[in-house]
Amino acid sequence: MTAAHPPPHFTLDQLVVLEAIDRHGSFVGAARALHRVPSAVTYAVTRLEEAVGVPLFTRTAHQARLTPAGQRVLEESRAVLEHARRLDRVAQSLKAGWEPVLSVVIDGVHPLEPVMRAVTSFNALGVPTRVRIHVEYQSGVAARFDSDAADLMLMLEFDGTGAWEAVALPDLPMDLLVAPTHPLASAGEVDRDALRAHVELVVRDSAPAFVETPRPSWFGCSQVVLLADFHSKLTAIRAGAGFGWLPRWMAAPHLESGALVRVPFPGGDTWTYRPHIVSRRDLPLGRAGQAFLGALLAELRVESYPAP
Repeated sequence: MTAAHPPPHFTLDQLVVLEAIDRHGSFVGAARALHRVPSAVTYAVTRLEEAVGVPLFTRTAHQARLTPAGQRVLEESRAVLEHARRLDRVAQSLKAGWEPVLSVVIDGVHPLEPVMRAVTSFNALGVPTRVRIHVEYQSGVAARFDSDAADLMLMLEFDGTGAWEAVALPDLPMDLLVAPTHPLASAGEVDRDALRAHVELVVRDSAPAFVETPRPSWFGCSQVVLLADFHSKLTAIRAGAGFGWLPRWMAAPHLESGALVRVPFPGGDTWTYRPHIVSRRDLPLGRAGQAFLGALLAELRVESYPAP
């Protein structure tokens, strides 16, 4: 068991007095600035010197100068007072209705750059709310949203449940791709049976209860390699380890350079998701949630969030 830290021997008020003396050049000047009588300032300094155990000033008939120890204590005092003032600002902001923490869950198939730009815009507001971004995949997004009681999530599909508020985002197309050195790249049109003879690369669902059952976007290949994220999947496809779906925002530069090619599958080499930003109908967003949502929608080029 960790021993409790003893309380400090000084008070914030004593540090305020010390800082005021340095700022205004004398005990009298500090007393005037703090609206106190000079004896109150002298008393505060005496008690502070008793607390630290060394003289902080050399006193003459006309002035008081900081000792080297006093200068060092003053430096630390400024740091302590800055933290105290920051705490006061945080407390005032929380009192004004800003949430302490804002939790956002994002499906990792979304580009993270606009999300991070929204975080930057939100942080520029200077509010005390800390933003937590969690990246999950498929049903793991909703699972994390529920388990963490998160405030917002970006999910791939929205089923219209009455428990959630949602706004549609622009469609997110996925392309079926392979490396140009892979046999599928030169096989001509291939049907589903032909695809099943090759290794399929899949980003695994991150839900804790995930079971490796086929999804509508899977082809039922006998060999399926499960990967942790789409960056790993991109690397695997480019290395010729198999074929699979990639979000177009990620795949586009590699298609343009010829590092990736489309799989010639007549059944469709494009899969389109219709993502949504979702919040809870029964727990409206607070000031921070609304501000972050506005910043996020602006980055994703969605003009407004529908009223509840």
